Amino acid sequence: MADTVPLPPRLSAIAGLLAETPSDAVAGVILTARVLDQVQIDCDPARVGAIALPLPDAGRAVSHDGMRLLNLAPGRWMVIAADAPDLIGRVGGLCGASGAALVDQGHGRAVLRLSGPDVRALLAKSMGLDLHPRAFAEESVASTSLFHVAVTIDRRRRSSTFDIHMPRGYARSLTERLIDAGRQFGVRIEE
Repeated sequence: MADTVPLPPRLSAIAGLLAETPSDAVAGVILTARVLDQVQIDCDPARVGAIALPLPDAGRAVSHDGMRLLNLAPGRWMVIAADAPDLIGRVGGLCGASGAALVDQGHGRAVLRLSGPDVRALLAKSMGLDLHPRAFAEESVASTSLFHVAVTIDRRRRSSTFDIHMPRGYARSLTERLIDAGRQFGVRIEE
């Protein structure tokens, strides 16, 4: 077995920006930084039957036992959970003899939750995805670009709540652009 070294605690790439950003009196968009443990699973599609997780179909997400599983591509899923420092060990145990490759993505990815009655209008300003509930139903997942940055968008159970998964290095500038674009609707920052 390989030696492992525990990583330092995960910090939000955008918490400082959100802490210094004033909220508008009336808000149609709510932004919340999320600090999540994230593990990517890559597995030969012929061997996924050995994985003891409810792997969602293409373009879908599912919540299970305190974890959220996103289908990113054929043979690729992201498992996310809050406050799960040994998520990679837990997922590794559930992958069993599948031969899956696991990669800790928690330090390299940032997640921003957007919600509110005007969130779809805000996102429509910067991406080509149709986010109407008829086209992008609850529990849908898609990879797209947001202000020219590659992101994964996860529509949560509530009709107007989306989690935006982005590369950590772009998190601050992408969040600044979302705040600026959202000012016409009013922006509230939540912790």
